[in-house]
Amino acid sequence: MILMGVSGSGKTALGHALSARTGWPFLDGDDFHTPAAKAKMAAGEGLTDADRAPWLARLRAELLALPRVILACSSLRHSYRDVLRVPGAQFVFLHVPAELLAARLRHRSGHYAHLDLLPSQLQTLELPGPDEADVLTLHVTSQDAPDDLAQRVLAGLEVDHARQN
Repeated sequence: MILMGVSGSGKTALGHALSARTGWPFLDGDDFHTPAAKAKMAAGEGLTDADRAPWLARLRAELLALPRVILACSSLRHSYRDVLRVPGAQFVFLHVPAELLAARLRHRSGHYAHLDLLPSQLQTLELPGPDEADVLTLHVTSQDAPDDLAQRVLAGLEVDHARQN
């Protein structure tokens, strides 16, 4: 299960909630960026396709190694999602209004992705199209708690709510 969306969309919080419900390991794609990529983003600079290619390759290897896993990864472009499309992969797109994203990022601390990175993230984002049947879109509001979203994901992907080990 790949949780996708721009910075501040809630991928990590949802990933932890889903992991608690399913028992599947949770991987945060942020942990797989190089120090240089993190520094670039901390400076408010978006990553290029060349910056992202080795990162996506590392994430794909993790997906292939773990048959049941929850991965938080922005997956902003269709081509990035194609790299991560291993057999059985399902994407969950957290579609969050820009003003809510900005509010979340304004209050975020201890993370390299700040509010100044949001414009490049939104510019890079390619909304999932009709040819991407493996993407479940969740429209997220400020009232949605991670546990509520987890319930919607499990129902939408028809995953058994019992812990899946």
